Amino acid sequence: TSLRGGVSKFDCPAPPSIEGGENGSPSDAEGTTCWDANRRSEIQISDAFDRAWEALLEEDDSEATRVLEGEDGGAIVTCRLGYRSAVVLSEEEAKDAMDDAIENDCTEREGRFEGDARVGILFAGKPAAEGAEDGASTAGQPAVALIHNLSEEYVLHSLRSSPLVRRYKIDKENTGDGRPKNVRLISLAHNPETQVAAHLTSNHHKTNDGGAPLREAREHMRRALTSAFVGYEIAVEEGLIDGYGVDSNGLSLPESHDMHLGWRDVLECAVDARLEVRGNDDGNGGASSSLRTIRLPGNLLETRGLDVAEEILSHHFAEGGRSPFGDGRSESQVEQEQKLRRLRHLLPKSLDVCVTRPLTAYPHGGTGRGPTSSPGLSEGGGGLNSTPPMFLKGQQRGDSGGGSDGKNIDATHPIRILDYQIETAGGGGPGEPARLVWSNRHFRDLGPRPAAYQPVLNASLSHFDADAILEASRERELTVEERETLDGCKLLRDMLHDLDSGLDTVKSFAAYEEYLMNVAVPLIYGTFEELDEDSARMLQLFFGVHGTAVRMAVARWTRELLLAGRKVDEGGNWKKDEERERRVAEVWNDLGFGGFDGGYDVPEDATLQEYALERLLKDDAVRSLVVGCSRPEHVLEAMRAADSSEGEAER
Repeated sequence: TSLRGGVSKFDCPAPPSIEGGENGSPSDAEGTTCWDANRRSEIQISDAFDRAWEALLEEDDSEATRVLEGEDGGAIVTCRLGYRSAVVLSEEEAKDAMDDAIENDCTEREGRFEGDARVGILFAGKPAAEGAEDGASTAGQPAVALIHNLSEEYVLHSLRSSPLVRRYKIDKENTGDGRPKNVRLISLAHNPETQVAAHLTSNHHKTNDGGAPLREAREHMRRALTSAFVGYEIAVEEGLIDGYGVDSNGLSLPESHDMHLGWRDVLECAVDARLEVRGNDDGNGGASSSLRTIRLPGNLLETRGLDVAEEILSHHFAEGGRSPFGDGRSESQVEQEQKLRRLRHLLPKSLDVCVTRPLTAYPHGGTGRGPTSSPGLSEGGGGLNSTPPMFLKGQQRGDSGGGSDGKNIDATHPIRILDYQIETAGGGGPGEPARLVWSNRHFRDLGPRPAAYQPVLNASLSHFDADAILEASRERELTVEERETLDGCKLLRDMLHDLDSGLDTVKSFAAYEEYLMNVAVPLIYGTFEELDEDSARMLQLFFGVHGTAVRMAVARWTRELLLAGRKVDEGGNWKKDEERERRVAEVWNDLGFGGFDGGYDVPEDATLQEYALERLLKDDAVRSLVVGCSRPEHVLEAMRAADSSEGEAER
């Protein structure tokens, strides 16, 4: 559907074991290794892409021809390069590896490439164990580290062993009728700013005055990025890829932030790499860099990324090459500007500036840096952070192991700019199937809670009232089991009351789910040795309808954050509540979203995702949006938003 609708750019996600943060071993029951995991996404997207292409050829030959042989050169697939999972093995252990799977992993083990920087542990490893009865031993499993590398050596190794490169550039699979699949591959250096953090961590023992460590770390990052670009330029010459770029969260961070990456640094690294690989021909034909794409996050809350995108387009690529710096330039910035002007003929003639995460906003860019409290939006002035619920009986959150209970927006649990589909009773009488409505329309037409919520809550509280045990306690002494059941019922009722009373303060559904799994559910099973079938069914029913109510509350809070006190009066005109706008501005700034410039006129009948995508597509700074679609309907929603953007969808 995307191909038929004119979409020609597709993005390959990072490996699942990395992006999902799975803490699995390097080999699962099916023998999946780090080597496999690092390439799984490329195999999946190329298989899916080929199936879609075949379907298009069967259904509409003229459209297939347009996609295959269009003026834009066919479809573009981007993939990210930088992170990988790697087994932790010494050289001696690597030499002892015998089977092919481990041998493949050894070629990408930690430390195998110059520039390997460990940024985390995905699997702690398991030691070898002797058998208890027959004396047989169980082989141990090595630890698995999360590695970041942008060296020339690693870039070329990754591309030469890439399934995407193999399929579309080396083997050059055709469509079945003799025509090659015209796929252009763009590889993106993923989060170069990670090298800053890794360098600071590995050199924390060094004592330097002032900002020397940070300056050294940023210089290390620039050297690493230049090395990656050298590898990319070589790969372009070898025909492995059609161009390269950068996908970086650091591009949207302020210059004062440790993890900031300047877009001018990206251009300078591209120029330096171009000079190293092909020299300077003073602009005489085919001299420009193969840099093609700069991707950075931006959305209705993280507006700094949109400002940077506009700066790239309006300054550097304006006619005559206007200065990319404002007043108060430092000496190094002046030198950088002069260098880019002098070598302007080596810069790409065009650059695709893409905005990522259009529906996901991370406070402080997802770096975790920021204050621990906020004025919040509740009428009582409550904060974005919350104390542990009463049913935990004073247990501190850090002790419970559950983290945020959904009332805290943090770097791990971002704000999703989404409305949700809510199941409602059918409108045609008894037996009518349930229908789905969007949470914004449910709030407007049916109220802030699912119709089943209050009845289910009441039934759950009644189920755990333990009236029979209380009645028995008036006539005789309770048994130990009865007292434990009574205490457990009281705890469950307290939990249900707390979840109900805190419903309108929840701001992250992902954090709420995590809290239930890590705190509430273990607490239930730790209190009751075994739940009877009716109690288990009642709790399942309650958490199902409560989760729906949480989705509605989260979507409403997000809408209020975007509206910032704006609402439509009886005459259909937008008005604003200045006091509420002030309070929202405090929240906005406290979460590190940059300068607050008033709210948005979000129509009540538009879902948040529809409004956000349409508005971004109409922004002059946005040339492309990278939208994550995990379901088929997400693709259709994104395309409808593009179609509604009044001619801007072609961008």
